[in-house]
Amino acid sequence: MIWLLQLPAPLVGLVVVIITVGFAVLGLVLSRRILPQRRLSRSGAVAGHVFNLAGVLYAVLVAFVVVVVWEQLNSAEKGTESEASSISDLLRDSTGLPAADRPEIQESLIAYTNDIVDDEFPRMRHGEAIEQQSSHLTAVWQSFLHIEPVTQSEIAFYQESISRLDELGSARKARISGSQSEIPGELWVLLLGGGMVMLLFTYMFPSSDVVVHGALIALAGALLAFVLYLTFAMEHPFVGSIAVSPEAYQHVLDTWSELAAK
Repeated sequence: MIWLLQLPAPLVGLVVVIITVGFAVLGLVLSRRILPQRRLSRSGAVAGHVFNLAGVLYAVLVAFVVVVVWEQLNSAEKGTESEASSISDLLRDSTGLPAADRPEIQESLIAYTNDIVDDEFPRMRHGEAIEQQSSHLTAVWQSFLHIEPVTQSEIAFYQESISRLDELGSARKARISGSQSEIPGELWVLLLGGGMVMLLFTYMFPSSDVVVHGALIALAGALLAFVLYLTFAMEHPFVGSIAVSPEAYQHVLDTWSELAAK
């Protein structure tokens, strides 16, 4: 279903809302033919109390899921910023390492960043899994392994760079894990099933004006569809129109290009 997020968000959201509203109103028409209004009027008070209880339980469930996916989205964004920050710090600290080793270090870091922007992010946009191991990141490590710092300054910069490399590896793992995070299927069943139950409850309230009743149910169905679609969109933090962008990495490349040009 990730392919839906590849389509324009307003179009998909509108289609989802229209389909949900259509089924909700159709269900109302069928229910009014099956269930006599006189019988519903006698149980309206009981249905109202049960509906309030079910509504509260479903609202708590939806709120919990929305908070979870929102935190996943924020975590993914912070992970990319942390990775880009580690790359920027390594490039900056490379100027304090032995001059003979600087070009290889800087070239490997720039190559790794370009690979993220030009290859990994486009693949993540399509929901593809990214490998934990990266040949470009391995090249970055290799460029540091043969360095032999001599002065106290070079030793200090080298130790700091190794710590930054560890942070870079951890940030990469966090980004990849975030791109593969999903809500369990059982929870989606509960969300969709609970939404259907809430709509079915609205059919239990008697009304002499079918047009008004249908309009109210259509509004409830539209709101429900929008919330579920938004949850689905936020579930995949690197896919769709609200996905995390590679802007932080591009900023590192642009900044380094400006410094190298001076």
